Amino acid sequence: MYDKNSGRSRGFGFVHFSNDHEAKCAKDAMDGKVMLGRPLRISFALGKVHGASVIVPRLAIVRKNKQ
Repeated sequence: MYDKNSGRSRGFGFVHFSNDHEAKCAKDAMDGKVMLGRPLRISFALGKVHGASVIVPRLAIVRKNKQ
């Protein structure tokens, strides 16, 4: 997804899978993996695209507590 005005990435996107099993496997395999130096946070979207579940990948910075 890109911002209309700036053309910059908005940091999220949608992926549609043909079945729930493939979607769950992809989520489990990629959630927490690092891409371009940042960890991926992948979750299922609340809405639906053409009646099917979608996954919403989101980039999030994970901070670990240093003690």
